[in-house]
Amino acid sequence: MAANLQRAIQTARRAHQERARIWHHDILGQREIRLYPLGTSQAAAELSRFARELWQMPNMAGYFDHHHIANMREHQHQAEHGFATLPGGGILEILSIPTLPNHVMGFHLFSVFDPKDESDGGRVIGYTIWSLETGAAGFGQAEAVRMAFDIFPPYREHRYHKVAFTNHTIYNISRRILYRHKPQRFLVDARSQISETRSGRVLKRAIYYLKRGYYPPDQQALADSCLDRLTRHQAVSPRTLRRLLRLSHATFWIFPVEQYLQPSAAAPRELPGDGTGE
Repeated sequence: MAANLQRAIQTARRAHQERARIWHHDILGQREIRLYPLGTSQAAAELSRFARELWQMPNMAGYFDHHHIANMREHQHQAEHGFATLPGGGILEILSIPTLPNHVMGFHLFSVFDPKDESDGGRVIGYTIWSLETGAAGFGQAEAVRMAFDIFPPYREHRYHKVAFTNHTIYNISRRILYRHKPQRFLVDARSQISETRSGRVLKRAIYYLKRGYYPPDQQALADSCLDRLTRHQAVSPRTLRRLLRLSHATFWIFPVEQYLQPSAAAPRELPGDGTGE
């Protein structure tokens, strides 16, 4: 009994350390990406290009709400954009357009370019939709940031060979930009993005978000065990992932930013509750 408890505590500590590494290496440890105002006419043209390419994508019919485009049109005068250099040398352009007043909800639209090819007009590869839970946070800040993310099928898993990138890199670029709101946590919808996803296989999506440091708060111990195995390059069985999804009733998986803001933040000394009452 004592040995099992000690192993569980060590697992929780290693998972905590991995999430701290993710935050400090993938987010805080990367160059800041600044967004600058974009003229209304240019924003309108870029949004039209996004919509045109979006509707040509396979399996997107009925998936992306047309109202999102209309809402972005209403706020395109508030558009911002910025650029990031991808690890493989390509350039990512991020177009940020709100869909509600006060920038409490909006989109990051992504295009990639090959800087060696002057004729490359860029490829629209996907988007992030985000919303802010402002709560009692100060002006321009948020208590939490919700994110949903999708790379279009032709560009997933290294299928676009001209500009090399990974979903992981693009996702973290959105997190880096949204961290300007100084949230205490990032959230991902457990239903639409994982258990009932329409943009990939359920178990694969669960693995994706576990690797990004997220966990269901009512099953943290089991999620910690999965992350610990993934960190040590060990497989997590489909049975374990199904159990995690079956036992969790959390609406959102969380990444608790506030726990990892100090480089020397201590790992938990006690085993997190797993929501089972055991």
